[in-house]
Amino acid sequence: MRKRINLIAIVLLIVGIGFLAYPNVLKVIFDRQATQAVDQFEQLRADESRTEHTISNCDSILYAELRKAMFDYNEKLYVTGQSGLIDQLSYEEPDFHLSDYGIDSKILGYISIPSIDVKLPIYNGASEKNMAKGAAYLANTSLPVGGNNTNCVIAAHTRYNGIYLFKKITELKPGDEIYITNLWETLVYKVSETKVIDPMDSQNIYIKEGRSLVTLSTCHPFPKNDQRYLVYAESVGSN
Repeated sequence: MRKRINLIAIVLLIVGIGFLAYPNVLKVIFDRQATQAVDQFEQLRADESRTEHTISNCDSILYAELRKAMFDYNEKLYVTGQSGLIDQLSYEEPDFHLSDYGIDSKILGYISIPSIDVKLPIYNGASEKNMAKGAAYLANTSLPVGGNNTNCVIAAHTRYNGIYLFKKITELKPGDEIYITNLWETLVYKVSETKVIDPMDSQNIYIKEGRSLVTLSTCHPFPKNDQRYLVYAESVGSN
C-alpha cells in the first residue's frame, strides 16, 4: 500500500511540475516561431538588397513593382475613404497579397517597440490564425510603407496562451518610439496619443488627412477585453 501511495505522489508531482512548466514551454515555442518568421523576412530583405542593382534579375523588378503597388494601394484607400472597411471580416481578409508579386510570404514586415521589449512579425490580415502567431495588419487600412495620408493599423492579442503580446502597450508614453520594418527600410514612429474605444467604432482607425500614422490595437481592459486600447504614433522618418 505504501508503495502505491508513493507512486501516486510521484505521479502527482510530475503532473504538477508539468502544469507549472507548460506556460513556459508555450512561450519558448512561440518565441522561436516568431524569431524564425522575422529571420525569414530579413532573408527576403537581404535577397532584395543583393538584386537591387541587377537589372537582369527579375526578382528586383518584382520588388520594385511591389513597392509601387503598395503605395498605389494606400493612395486608393485614401481616395475612396476606405470604403472596404465595413465589418470584422474586412480586417481579416486582405485584398493585397505579396504572392501576386512573386514573394512567397504572408508577412509584411515586423514591429519593434524597445521600451516594452516587443518584437513581432506582422502577418497580412487580422485572422485568428495570424494573430495566434504574432501581430497582424488590419486589412483595408494602410499597408506598412509609410507616406502621407496613411494609417497602418497593427493588432495583437493582449495575451495569448499565457504569452504577453501587446499587453504592455498601455505603458507607452508620448515620445516612445515604434519601428516598422518592411522590405525596403525601417520606419520610425513616435507615440502621440492613446485612446480606449468600443470594438465597433472603426472611425478611430481611419486614415487621418495629412498625417502618416501607425496605430496599435489590442483588447482592453485585461482580462475583460470588451474594449480596444489604441496607441497612435506619428512618422518621424526612416532608417
